[in-house]
Amino acid sequence: MTWNKKILLILGISACLQTAIFAETVGIFADTTIGQIQFATGDINKALVAKGFTVQWLPLSSLTAGYANKKIVIALATDATVSPILTAQGGTAPTGLGEQAYSLITTTTPQTYWALGGDNNGAMYGGLQIAEYIGLSGLTGVYNAKTSPFMLNRGMKLNLPLDRRIPTYVGGWGSTSAQKAVPNVWDETFWMELFDQQARFRFNVVSVWVHHPFPALVKVPGYDLATLPNVEGYNDGFVKAWPIEQRVAFWKKIMAYAHNRGFKFYFFNWNIYTDYAKDKYPNLNQNQSNQPTIDYMYASMTELLKTYPDLDGFGISAGDGMDIPSSQAAKTTWTWNCIGKAVHDYLAANPSRKFTVIHRALYTSFSTVQSIYKPLHDLPNGTVNYSVKYAMAHMYSTPTPTWASGDIQGVAKAGWKTWLTMRNEDMFYLNWGDPKFVRDFMNGVPNKDAVTGFYIGSDIYNPTRTYFAKDPAINGQLEVKRKWFMEMLWGRLSYDPTESDDNFKAILAARYPTVSSTNLFNAWTLSSRSIPKATEIVQGTWKLDFDWYPEACYSDPSRGTGFRTIGDFAGTVVANGSKLCDISASASNGCGTKQTA
Repeated sequence: MTWNKKILLILGISACLQTAIFAETVGIFADTTIGQIQFATGDINKALVAKGFTVQWLPLSSLTAGYANKKIVIALATDATVSPILTAQGGTAPTGLGEQAYSLITTTTPQTYWALGGDNNGAMYGGLQIAEYIGLSGLTGVYNAKTSPFMLNRGMKLNLPLDRRIPTYVGGWGSTSAQKAVPNVWDETFWMELFDQQARFRFNVVSVWVHHPFPALVKVPGYDLATLPNVEGYNDGFVKAWPIEQRVAFWKKIMAYAHNRGFKFYFFNWNIYTDYAKDKYPNLNQNQSNQPTIDYMYASMTELLKTYPDLDGFGISAGDGMDIPSSQAAKTTWTWNCIGKAVHDYLAANPSRKFTVIHRALYTSFSTVQSIYKPLHDLPNGTVNYSVKYAMAHMYSTPTPTWASGDIQGVAKAGWKTWLTMRNEDMFYLNWGDPKFVRDFMNGVPNKDAVTGFYIGSDIYNPTRTYFAKDPAINGQLEVKRKWFMEMLWGRLSYDPTESDDNFKAILAARYPTVSSTNLFNAWTLSSRSIPKATEIVQGTWKLDFDWYPEACYSDPSRGTGFRTIGDFAGTVVANGSKLCDISASASNGCGTKQTA
């Protein structure tokens, strides 16, 4: 080694030692046995280390007023350890923090950042917010805020086949996205990445939609042959030789991980489907009066409840596989006999278990569900919610749709709760981003006190990992990561619609430091307004998914016209709830007080 190289090596070592010696130490006080709090403190640790701090991890029980360094405290607002020390440092303990709410408080001597939650999720969200602030500007700000969730349940709707033999809606037709999804559904890292990112964006519900999920999830007594022997993909040769015991262990782990990121976990099914089971038991069929099918479904739902204590709920879609001419009451009675009654009977025998059933409005009505599901609704540990198709198949249209206003009003009068199914059949490729639209959408929800939450997703696209990009660096990443800005806006602004555009500009600045964040934000926002406006003009006529795929200006040729022309547009009417004028009325100068697009 030459003399110059030796000098450089010595100087480098010296610089590293000085950095290590003089790096400021910050203490993180938290109960990391709580999954949500452990996750938030992990993000805080990463942010501090990236800014050059030395981190000292300390249990919350060791928090004292005598700790001399700067510190960050993540805890429940009701924790007895916290209040006296917060008060001693000149702070005031927050009161009235409810579910998922948090308070950020900054005190001095020594400088301390407090993230205090109304529950574990609230503490996590407060901690994640501090981590974000540190990542953007270091440990320099003064944070004093109290935030509560605007929408209590903020969910994802994931249509995901669990196997080629038990597909999801449309997935049974062999769509590319469905075929690509199966290996990812059985990949632990897929779910971990998904929950980590979406928790940072304040999502807290995941719903997995499958025609008939039971053969992949449980072994039903008396129907042993209905259980899949393994997991098989479509045409890619994917096989996972997992017996049912290994598959159960997998889903238990995924559900536990979801809870540690603040998520509730639901499965949804369509009816009547008995995929795979009917191949093994020919007496199972789609006849609503067939008692063997009812018995099998009841037993399957009971076994699902027994097998997965961390499963939070189950959603029901009535009608897709049923005999459509039959009455609403007949369809809903069938779902009750197969699923609702199974949940009722299990919860009645197990009063410590809490469980939610969500019954979609498909081929039924609220009054019908209210009447037939009353025994389950009346149980103290059972919850029944209704679910409406809030914006039909196109949520990117008018931000104030009125398709389901009557249903929501009826639910409100009865004192029940409803979910909004927010179908995104608009944006599959584009990474949309318009915070004003999201705020207007959230603030436009009618009878909001009766709305417990929403789930966003598609029926025709099965999102897992990107596979269609020309840039190979993009392929393989999670779709929710590729569309991170879009996901962030819906999660964050449904939690807090008052979050300012300045916050999003700061996030863009950190992510894309070589460009003007203001210019990028403005360009992204303005370019995102064209598709919703075009859809708003036509959605009164083209309200279903196959009517209108705006990214391609296309419709299903078998049920539409293929590529949509100017002539097609001229024959449409605007979306329910829109203030715009129809194209034909505009052309004839007949808009009156209506706005032109």
